[in-house]
Amino acid sequence: MITDTLIKGVDHVAIVVGNMDRSIKFYNEILGLKIHHDGRKEGGSKKSFLGSRSETLVALTEDENRGKSGAQFVEGVAHIAFSVDDVEKASKLLREKGVEFIEEKMDKDGKRKSYHFFDPDGLELEIYGKTGQIIPPY
Repeated sequence: MITDTLIKGVDHVAIVVGNMDRSIKFYNEILGLKIHHDGRKEGGSKKSFLGSRSETLVALTEDENRGKSGAQFVEGVAHIAFSVDDVEKASKLLREKGVEFIEEKMDKDGKRKSYHFFDPDGLELEIYGKTGQIIPPY
């Protein structure tokens, strides 16, 4: 019998898109997701965050070469972030099970806020400690 689970939910799904304008229009106008942060104004990787009134559900990253030879990402999902109650406790449990982290992200105060790793098929996953912010503090 399972008394409690490590994973509490999906924090957000990061999706690589070929055209940010087209994707924001779809997620905002077609699916009705609110734009929390429009990354088109910043250039670079152009991360944009959309979701409900209170939380981000989708993080979009633009790669104009998506699906073409030489693309940085070839799949539609860049990673899936799972929310956990205690990110340090969860990371310790995963390490004990043989998980190797490929990236650890820190908060501005120097505390770890997320750990990235791969599933057996190479899909990037993340465990993420809630920060109380709507937009993940990348």
